[in-house]
Amino acid sequence: MGNNYFLLTNQLNEAETRVVTSIVNHIENGDERMGIAQIAAENFVSTAFIIKMCKRLGYNGYTELVYRLSQQKENRQESNAFELKALIDNYSREDVQRFVSYLRQFHDRKMFVVGAGFADIVAEYISQRLAVSGFMAFNRVHFYDYMLFRNENAELMQTNVEPAVIFAISQSGETDVVLGDVRRALQHGFRVVSFTKRRSSSLAALSDLTFVVDGAQGALVSSVPNPFFGKVVLAFDELLGVYFRGEPG
Repeated sequence: MGNNYFLLTNQLNEAETRVVTSIVNHIENGDERMGIAQIAAENFVSTAFIIKMCKRLGYNGYTELVYRLSQQKENRQESNAFELKALIDNYSREDVQRFVSYLRQFHDRKMFVVGAGFADIVAEYISQRLAVSGFMAFNRVHFYDYMLFRNENAELMQTNVEPAVIFAISQSGETDVVLGDVRRALQHGFRVVSFTKRRSSSLAALSDLTFVVDGAQGALVSSVPNPFFGKVVLAFDELLGVYFRGEPG
């Protein structure tokens, strides 16, 4: 059972935990009309067993338990959307869903993350986050160098040519090394997801999907504090969370 559902699990025995987990799984899959008889059959218990459990947890019955769990799901989704809206200036549910679809589509392919200066630190974080989450992600290996290496190895060219996604971070959206990697990625069919401060930048124009972060703050000079880089990290984590929870943006 996910940590997003709050029950006093220390009050549940093994059979009761299976029952609640089964209910949660149905809710997560969009099936909130499952009857108590169905849940009882799936978990090899009686309906009386489930009703007794609900009463002990402080609910009037099975229906109230399902309703409360469903409300927690809705509240969590609203909270997540609020967080993303606070971090991404041009937030849209459709863009979040596109981001998630890229992760699903390219899960088993090599992904790249590029940045320069402070953005390279963010790129390193994102690549590490993707790596520990089960993706093949690389940073500090410029796309140009990667493609050159493949061009010099015909066998690799035949086996590892599948395009994937490249994540690009540039505060100004005009960083030469980042733009160079993005252009080369596009030549080889990669999708481009960018994080930038300027929606009218060259990087945004080249991207399939652009998230504008801290765009209301017009200055691009290295002022202190500069929230752009920290907000990109937070935004990426929130987006990755949507992917793993399997929920709408």
